[in-house]
Amino acid sequence: MKLYPEQLAQNLQSLKPVYLVAGDEPLQKMEAADKIRVFAKSQGILERQILEESTNKNPLADQAGTLSLFAETRLLEWYFDKSIKKAFGEQIHDFLESGSQDILLLITPKLSNEKRTAWYKAVEKAGIVVEAWPIPAERLAGWLNQRARSLGIKLDSSAVPALIERCEGNLLAAHQDLQMLALLAGEQTVTSDNIKQYVGQNARYSIYELSDAALMGQAPRALRMLNSLQAEGVYPLPLVNQLTRECQLLATWSEQVEAGSSLTEVMQGSRLWPKRQKLLQAAFQKGSKKKWYALLQRLSFIDKSVKGQANGDIWLELAQVISLLAGTNPFKAKAATNATAGQIHSMADMKKSLGL
Repeated sequence: MKLYPEQLAQNLQSLKPVYLVAGDEPLQKMEAADKIRVFAKSQGILERQILEESTNKNPLADQAGTLSLFAETRLLEWYFDKSIKKAFGEQIHDFLESGSQDILLLITPKLSNEKRTAWYKAVEKAGIVVEAWPIPAERLAGWLNQRARSLGIKLDSSAVPALIERCEGNLLAAHQDLQMLALLAGEQTVTSDNIKQYVGQNARYSIYELSDAALMGQAPRALRMLNSLQAEGVYPLPLVNQLTRECQLLATWSEQVEAGSSLTEVMQGSRLWPKRQKLLQAAFQKGSKKKWYALLQRLSFIDKSVKGQANGDIWLELAQVISLLAGTNPFKAKAATNATAGQIHSMADMKKSLGL
């Protein structure tokens, strides 16, 4: 049975041999796993063991063959940092085929292409599958209002947009903010001013989220993320490497399309997930081979600056590259007028190379 996170509680009626909780949204994954643990405990399963992905050839079989000293049935949680390898998937399939009554299995992997495998279909048939993905922007306001009501918080019309802006889709940060508001606001209706008073900027970004925002053309959001990363003291080289990979791929696509291949053929040959293809296609439509190679040249300069081999304002240069990747001309921004002479020279060089 496949469920959304919000459907899980009402479907925990009887014990299943296996539960799979996957996805990229940490709060919903954590809460779904917690609900399964609480339900298992309510059914008399008190012993819990943790099994991490390891070099052990058959860790599940080893645990299944170990008799419990404290309970007839154990909750065995198997954690995976990445997707489940074929050999481990076969072990899960064999476990379900065995019909073991001694173990209740909770699996928390990251899924990629496993949905077509025999083990995944067996899990879906015998147990419960919960996939927790980031909530789309159009549903985020509803999620915040529902979560606020569950905590006894009254939000006015200005509070929800303020929370969305501060948390940028980070549900864990949003939940923490709401918990704080529940303690501090009391019976008071919460406004945007109260949010500024009670909670801080809780958005936490990764270099991949920043890169995706730039590819989607969301320049203001991407620059906001960049400012946050800079304020946190994040080492910039991984971000430079990520942007370089994206621009190199777009440059390669441009070369192939120029040589006569269709964009559809090029994307299929890249073997990217559909979501990644859509992001890169959106960026591709806003650029050219000249642009991608000019950005690569600039990223090479930033790379040298990070390593102390060149003298450049790393974060200003990154802001310019991110703006251009998002399809925005940063040289028309007011901030450019406040740059130093050296920065203006750097910006002028980049502007010339891009033909702006």
